Amino acid sequence: MIARALRRVAWPALALAAGALAALAPAGPASAEVMADKKCLKCHAEINKMDNVVAGDFQSRSGKAKSISVMVAPGKNIILKFTPQTTVENVPDLKALKKPIPVRVSYVKQGSDLVATAIVAKPKIKVPDSQMMEVKELAALVAKGPDKGGYTLVDSRPPIRFNEGNIPTSINIPFPKMPDMMGKLPKDKSQLVIFYCQGFR
Repeated sequence: MIARALRRVAWPALALAAGALAALAPAGPASAEVMADKKCLKCHAEINKMDNVVAGDFQSRSGKAKSISVMVAPGKNIILKFTPQTTVENVPDLKALKKPIPVRVSYVKQGSDLVATAIVAKPKIKVPDSQMMEVKELAALVAKGPDKGGYTLVDSRPPIRFNEGNIPTSINIPFPKMPDMMGKLPKDKSQLVIFYCQGFR
């Protein structure tokens, strides 16, 4: 099924989503080495412009070797060292990182080692039950159409996923581009806005 999660999101929640996106935005201009999983780049193309970054799914941590492993492609893991100065965001500490949480790791080269300076885990999103929508409820609205149903249905996945298949009547506003595409949302703030994606942590 296309939608693993359906949710109604109030306007303040959009600001929260934009804030979460800002936390993943590049810290400044860059170029050079980027080792990133293709699925990361589908939503976060800006990673290509960042200097010395690894992006993919966290795999493991070794306290003895003081290193972490990040999978950037099937069968391809990048090993990075960590130090007491390595910062971690969106999880309490390094020990809280579990497979396969997506991470973006900034690093510096020290000899042959890649040493992590900052690890940003994909933010955990908790949608209140009161903002969740059952599939049957959505199906009933879609059958009426946006005008009679009084809703706007937003597919927040990347365009490539939207083009592969989507829920009828939905419009595509990819999550990373949401701040720039707010004009596609209804001007009437009281109208029902329903978002769906491929799931969240």
